[in-house]
Amino acid sequence: MHEQLYEVCRTAAQFYHNALLGEGKLALEYLRHRGFSDDTIRLFQLGYAPNSWDAFLKHAAEKKFPVETLKLAGLIRGREDGSSYDYFRGRAMFPIMSTTGRVVGFGARKLFEEDPLGKYINSPETPVYNKSKVLYGLYHAREAIRENDNAILVEGYADLISLFQAGVKNVVASSGTALTADQILLLGRYTKAITVVYDGDSAGSAAALRGVDLILDHNLDVRIATLPQGEDPDSFVRRGGREAFQEAVGRAVSFIDFIATAAERDGKLATPEGKTETVRLIVRSIGKINDELKRNFFIKEVAEKHGLSEVTLYRELEKETAGMRRGERRERERPVPRARPEGAAVLIDALGGVPPAERDLVHAMLDGGSEVVRYVFGHIRADDFTHPHTRAIAASLIHKVEEGEALDASTLVNDIGDPAQRRFMTAVVFAKYQLSKRWNESETEQASPLRLAEDAVSTLRRRSLDRQFEENLRDMKLASKQGRDVAAYQERNQELIGKRKALFQKGDPPPV
Repeated sequence: MHEQLYEVCRTAAQFYHNALLGEGKLALEYLRHRGFSDDTIRLFQLGYAPNSWDAFLKHAAEKKFPVETLKLAGLIRGREDGSSYDYFRGRAMFPIMSTTGRVVGFGARKLFEEDPLGKYINSPETPVYNKSKVLYGLYHAREAIRENDNAILVEGYADLISLFQAGVKNVVASSGTALTADQILLLGRYTKAITVVYDGDSAGSAAALRGVDLILDHNLDVRIATLPQGEDPDSFVRRGGREAFQEAVGRAVSFIDFIATAAERDGKLATPEGKTETVRLIVRSIGKINDELKRNFFIKEVAEKHGLSEVTLYRELEKETAGMRRGERRERERPVPRARPEGAAVLIDALGGVPPAERDLVHAMLDGGSEVVRYVFGHIRADDFTHPHTRAIAASLIHKVEEGEALDASTLVNDIGDPAQRRFMTAVVFAKYQLSKRWNESETEQASPLRLAEDAVSTLRRRSLDRQFEENLRDMKLASKQGRDVAAYQERNQELIGKRKALFQKGDPPPV
């Protein structure tokens, strides 16, 4: 199945690239306006998704790709009537590659004002694409990162491509998402030094700070380069060129100076309370460093810069690290939830925060096996799960079914690397399941896995329609304020109301 998905994604990338050079005049103009040369467009396989409901679907049908494989790859989606449509339409396409250069997904940039979706949308997660484990551009940057023993981390696709074209080759992008532990571990294979470059505004500074602790926690060295207010790496390198950008990177500072500078800019160093908050924030970051010698040097530096006693800082550091150790110990020692008495809610601590319908589905699929798994994924996709635990487990289940593997509960638990997900799976597997809402607690009849799945799928579909309705309503209000035509949004509202009504007519109770 993985090879089929790789082949589908490769075919899609070629299709979008050919469309860019054919009917994609608007997209090509946009890319050239961003300053991308034809060589750069070819190198990154940039493309265009035709503004049609089924352009890629027809192309894939000619290539004899099964519709289910196209859905699993996140390239098409299904309608209520059983038909399908292209997920990407009327957008500039940025193929996302694995470290070996295989296309695993896509980022897509909005080109048409009437497009109701966000400025950028990405492929949903699939068996071959997990956004938290992929860094955009790493395939092209690997050797340069090794040669420079440094990785420059930026946010967006255009940031990376502009820098790469300007000659800054050791650059990767987080694709606009928060930096993850898996991405840091991936970078750690090529270098132990990361330079974070984010937009020169408060939001960019906050994003940089969020990533710093995670990098320190994984024993990598980090420095932060700040760009002028209103600049991002793309605009900065296009205006000033490679030399100006490299000078900015050369002025990158340690996390200590970055936190202090941000605090000074916000006026926090003008009061004792602000200074205390700033130093505590710095010490908290130092506490993430496992190397004791390195921690000592940083403590000494903070003491000198802020006129504090090293003894005072060490006491603060001990409080911070003791708190971290207590948190880690509680995490390790947290018991696996046990079932409560029959007739009561049974999934407790490990399932906290997981929507009931999603944990129902996981339980139903484990109980019902491949038949129920195929039923579930005939109606929804893994990315329709909103909680990361259920989404990851759902993707694993459909992968195992497609590969013909047995859904053995103990094997599934052992295969999960993330401790929180393992606790969740253990709780679902070994706890007795809370009865479906269609049964009263006084009744003894237990819902069959398939019936349970049907109820939960209906709930997820209804909630999905509710979310789409709310998003469309917000977009319509914004369009109205801006004086734009809202007819398309009104039409979309009626379409969603009709779908919701049809869902209830099939036997689903209306919401309370």
